[in-house]
Amino acid sequence: MKSSTNYLRFSFFHRFCHFLIIVSFFGLVLTGMPLAFRGYDWARWLYELFGGYPTAGFIHRICAIITFFAAFIHFVFLFVSISVQKKKGFFWGPNSLLIQPRDVFDIVCDIKWFLGIGKRPDFDRWIYWEKFEYLSLMWGTLVMAVTGLILWFPVQFTKIIPLTVASIVDLPSIALIVHRYEAILAAGFIFTIHFFHTHLLPEKMPVDEAIFTGAITEEEFKHERFIHYKRLESQRQLQNCEVAPPSLFVTFLIRLFAIPILIAGLVMVGFMFSALIVWAL
Repeated sequence: MKSSTNYLRFSFFHRFCHFLIIVSFFGLVLTGMPLAFRGYDWARWLYELFGGYPTAGFIHRICAIITFFAAFIHFVFLFVSISVQKKKGFFWGPNSLLIQPRDVFDIVCDIKWFLGIGKRPDFDRWIYWEKFEYLSLMWGTLVMAVTGLILWFPVQFTKIIPLTVASIVDLPSIALIVHRYEAILAAGFIFTIHFFHTHLLPEKMPVDEAIFTGAITEEEFKHERFIHYKRLESQRQLQNCEVAPPSLFVTFLIRLFAIPILIAGLVMVGFMFSALIVWAL
């Protein structure tokens, strides 16, 4: 039986950045969320698992630095691509991750398909929910970075604002509230919406390997991003995207890494939601 052709979806650079985000995000959640839910046994147990005070705090800060590094190299990549290499399409067009009128049309078509009153829409390189996730990552990283630095260096940041304002506005307390609730929102979103859109679809379970191998099969390409596939085909660029399929050993290593953290994320969001329900009641 002839094996399916594989095509490159993510470059090594983007896979490396995503790996950094995975490691840092889980480290931040597992060491930071216990402080937000410190009244619960599972949170205290988790905090002690990571060494308690001050070890868990050190791990949290190291993971924050990894996040800063991932964001930094991503923006360097954007700057070099746009300003130095003069590449087009970052702000508009089918290769852009910014929201465009086409995405509104895709959302409407997707809703009609969910309701059974329309056919499944064909998507281009980036689906609208991937664009929302990318932009929310950019915004969330900025908010968490600013508030996290204020909490890390409260005295230095308090000195920046005028004394008359500092006497009225408790900057570290505001930063703590924003940091905490943005963290809960981010963890809840990643461990539910992102996981279900990416890894927990029936055809993807137990894990979508594309972000780790960089490759997708021709069947996946046509099913998920038919417009992109046809565009590359019409431009005679499709053959340039062909790559070798991942080996069984690589697939085994990916699942060995990804499945445990997928389960950990689902368990974590279960603890968080149960705590929030108890708090609300």
